[in-house]
Amino acid sequence: MVYTGRMKRNSSIVISYMQLRALIGFLGILLPFLCFFWDCAFNGGSVPDSISLHYYLNFRDIFVGILVTVSFFLITYRGYTLLDDVTTWAIGLSGLATALFPCENPGWTEKVSVFMLDNAVTNAVHLSAAGTFFTLLAFNSLFLFTRSKTAVVKGSRKYWRNIVYRICGAVILVPLVAMALVTVFTSAEFRQHTKIILILETIMLVSFGVSWLVKGGAIMGDRNERAEARRKARRAARREAP
Repeated sequence: MVYTGRMKRNSSIVISYMQLRALIGFLGILLPFLCFFWDCAFNGGSVPDSISLHYYLNFRDIFVGILVTVSFFLITYRGYTLLDDVTTWAIGLSGLATALFPCENPGWTEKVSVFMLDNAVTNAVHLSAAGTFFTLLAFNSLFLFTRSKTAVVKGSRKYWRNIVYRICGAVILVPLVAMALVTVFTSAEFRQHTKIILILETIMLVSFGVSWLVKGGAIMGDRNERAEARRKARRAARREAP
């Protein structure tokens, strides 16, 4: 009975971690679309130039709340190795800094940071933290999620998941570089007219979310081959029964 209880507890822990991974992914995908919904429903359809600028709207509490929640989940998350733990810990801290140090709003002169720092200072922290956040998310998808204790068999679920992880990692990195180039080489009018920063942020957040949903087993989860074989055997026996 003790052994059985221990096995049940271990199983519950595994399920909880899978659910935590999936929840992190879900919140990552939810954020940009919740921003769009809020803009249409409560801000007369006026869409800011970036997701970060939602800090200055009546969406602030929800925006900060989601970022802080995801950040604490990542900080407390425990992976398979020390590198996993350090990476998710650093992602969580950078996400927390992104939430607590808002980006600069050209139309806003009052200090808004919880630490009441100069807006230029909080903007610098925000941009550095957000860049670190997405860079480490890409690293996580490309190099940590793709590892396996055994050789990955071509055509297996793990093989296809690794392809998804690599695509997600690349789709985070490319828009991140594009954002830097757009910020440096285009005008504010162009960015405001095209909402290019908002679009690139959305792409990165969705890619982040998909990779964690896959890691959490919500998408492309492992099939229990033995259980599937038993179900097939039972179905075949029922068909053959007189």
